[in-house]
Amino acid sequence: MRKKTMADGILGISIAAALASAPFQESSLAAGALFHLSFAASVGGFADWFGVTSLFRKPLGVPFRTSLISKSRDKIVAMAKDMVTEEILSERRLKRLLVNHVPSAVVERWLKEHRQELSRILTDGLETAFSSLHEEWLWQMAGKSLSALLPAIDWAAILASVMLSFKKYEKKEALSEALAEEVRHFLQDEFTLEEIGHIYHAAWDHYEAHGPLNFHRLFRKAVKDRDEEFIKGIQKKIFDLADTLTHEDSEVRKALGEKYDRLLERLSNDSPWKQELNRKISHMAETVLEEKGKDFFLSEWQAHHEELAGLLAEKILLYAENMMEDEGKRRRFDAWLLSLALPHVKEIHEAVSSVVEKKLSQYDGSAMARLAEEASSEEVAAIRMNGSLFGALLGLACWGLPFLVAGVMI
Repeated sequence: MRKKTMADGILGISIAAALASAPFQESSLAAGALFHLSFAASVGGFADWFGVTSLFRKPLGVPFRTSLISKSRDKIVAMAKDMVTEEILSERRLKRLLVNHVPSAVVERWLKEHRQELSRILTDGLETAFSSLHEEWLWQMAGKSLSALLPAIDWAAILASVMLSFKKYEKKEALSEALAEEVRHFLQDEFTLEEIGHIYHAAWDHYEAHGPLNFHRLFRKAVKDRDEEFIKGIQKKIFDLADTLTHEDSEVRKALGEKYDRLLERLSNDSPWKQELNRKISHMAETVLEEKGKDFFLSEWQAHHEELAGLLAEKILLYAENMMEDEGKRRRFDAWLLSLALPHVKEIHEAVSSVVEKKLSQYDGSAMARLAEEASSEEVAAIRMNGSLFGALLGLACWGLPFLVAGVMI
């Protein structure tokens, strides 16, 4: 606003000086110099005012080739969408941002903030798994030495059986909806919104520093005060994607189903992997049983299997927390998580594109021009001041040139 006032003041003073000195321009060199300087400054300042104002509205009511932004609204919307989706947040840049924002760091903080909710979900899932186990198999375990039996158990086959039972489970939709609800809570959480905001702002910061044209920085200023709305719009699109987890015919649900089937296949046929899995589960089971004792496990199964589910859930969470503290395991986890996320970058990119287009489409041409004018008022004022300054210098130079030539000739 200060620059705009200065530009208006310079133009007004230039016009006043030109009018005041015009009658006396032949009376003295000083009056002539003042007239030519102020007149040229007035012409330059007025021309630049008319030119830049033509972008936003109709200066002096002139309709021909003015109000350019308002008339080019559709082109600007398309250009802005392309700029955001093809340059600022292109698929390539989104992939790089996902890689640079280490997934394990995000998951680690989220685990700490939502530990109770995760413990409840894990406990419920383990209770469902325990309910599918046969009592006959449990009593067979009681007749043997647990220390010798646990390593011999084919945990992979049991997991495969549980997963197969769940696949045929009549109420699996209710559990799927519960899991989808937890995903929605994660995406709605302020922490998740902050992470999306970090990625959004990181993209803008990089683009403002390396963008090829000043217009992009002007566009950034025009939308900067709507950052929170844009970020929430992107989050909503991802939130809607998570919501499709409960839709059997959705692409996400199909992809998860395919991964589920591949895991079942691996549990059945991948011998080296099954052996390693059995070893790890046996070690974890031995740790749990050492804490509570085999007598407790066998005699109190029916009465306390919920407690055991909670204990195992706690062990799983502790294992996850310990894994996050191990640098090597974190890197492997990041690689695995990125292998799941990167194939969906295209869907995220399309969500960003639709958010930008929807938000910009809410503005008519006049509103868009008004926002652009408000965002670039200081830059426009600087252009006007430059026009007056260079006009004044050129006017003074043109007036003084004949005197300079005459002096040289003499």
